[in-house]
Amino acid sequence: MKHESQSSLTCSTRDAARLLGVSIRTAQLWVEDGRLRAWKTPGGHRRILIESVDRLLDEQRRAGLPVGRASYGVLLLRENERERAALLALLDTLLPDCVLSAASSGFEGLIQIGENAPDVLITDLGVTGLDFFRMIHSLLGYLRDRQMLVVVLLAAGSDRGAVAERMPTGVVLVDPPVDGPELAALVWGLLRDRDMGTTGPHAVRDRANRSS
Repeated sequence: MKHESQSSLTCSTRDAARLLGVSIRTAQLWVEDGRLRAWKTPGGHRRILIESVDRLLDEQRRAGLPVGRASYGVLLLRENERERAALLALLDTLLPDCVLSAASSGFEGLIQIGENAPDVLITDLGVTGLDFFRMIHSLLGYLRDRQMLVVVLLAAGSDRGAVAERMPTGVVLVDPPVDGPELAALVWGLLRDRDMGTTGPHAVRDRANRSS
């Protein structure tokens, strides 16, 4: 099979999950148990055969189940276990249309981003073990076609202006303390702006100003 044919007949795990109206984790489990057929690229990225997705969609339709429910992927990267668990639980109730996942380290976060390509990354400032600013620049450069949104939670005493100067355009900074409902509203607003095609420097600046 030619490479072009492979690309046109496959999709990512995230896209398959959206088409089927399930979480990314469920789609991964369906690959593991054979309900979805997939292969991995030389870079280690899983590609799911569209034919197997269509087959499951047909099964859902015949069973009278809803299909094509849109869901967004949100990755929360926080190293503090207690803070991570508390914010994840809160956002899970406030963002019902999102599939949330969490990472406890920068390396784990990078692996999840590579595998699942979330729509939104919420991360603490200065994740240890990595060059944080270089990581953000590299991620947005690598994922520029996927339009991943990045929200950075500043720490107490952070110089907001200095941090903003080192961040690429489009990154939204949130001052401490983190307010769950406000953060959820910010995330949802960013997703809505992106889907409506209104996400740009001015829109992001307005959102950032409201979060400060």
